[in-house]
Amino acid sequence: MSTQLFVAFDDLKDGTPEFLADICNLSKSGEPFGIKFNLDAVFKLGLPFADLVALFKGFGQPVFADLKMWNGSRTMGDIVKKLVALGVDFVNVWSFADKEMAKAVKAAEGSNTKILGLTVLSHYDNEYCQKWFKRTLKEAIAEFSVFAIETGCNGIIVPGSALDVVKDLKTIKIATGVRPTWYKDDRHAQEATPAQVVKRGADFAVCGSPILKQPTKEEKVAALRRVLEEMRPPAA
Repeated sequence: MSTQLFVAFDDLKDGTPEFLADICNLSKSGEPFGIKFNLDAVFKLGLPFADLVALFKGFGQPVFADLKMWNGSRTMGDIVKKLVALGVDFVNVWSFADKEMAKAVKAAEGSNTKILGLTVLSHYDNEYCQKWFKRTLKEAIAEFSVFAIETGCNGIIVPGSALDVVKDLKTIKIATGVRPTWYKDDRHAQEATPAQVVKRGADFAVCGSPILKQPTKEEKVAALRRVLEEMRPPAA
């Protein structure tokens, strides 16, 4: 399958529901993409969690609840059960939650909700990984990825710059830190362009700020189209 985009609706502003409706209408014209939201969205939109999910699901796009869970097994299992009931397509758990992941994985069995093992955030670098994991960035990603798959996760989340580390693993791969060359910020220590993550084998690419931080609604839509265009493989 071709690489699919998740638009990260994290840094939300006033008017986001209206903008979301406009931008999601692109899917009706053959521009498919998913919607990712983190805990910021719950507070910034001021909606009950179930209503927020229903809002996103109402546009007919895959929904990724980016909760980055690392809690006790009962807590994570109960949360996943709720997400399954709400129809969430993807949710993530830190891979180094270790055995605490098991109930989360079990709670999603037989459903359409997929559990993703989060390895290392694209915000971090080798120095961070050496300090806390006593491994290089790529060594940590490789170990966390294998553990997530062995524990039953349906996929893994890795920085787009490190997809080469997991290229031989048979699982869903979601790339973070996706930044087109025409957008610059300092949020991610690990970055890769839309074209690079496609070439490196990502199943999904997460991109938010280059789209959502454009000043007008029209420019946001144009930026989304531009990212999608850059993700299309070259014509044969």
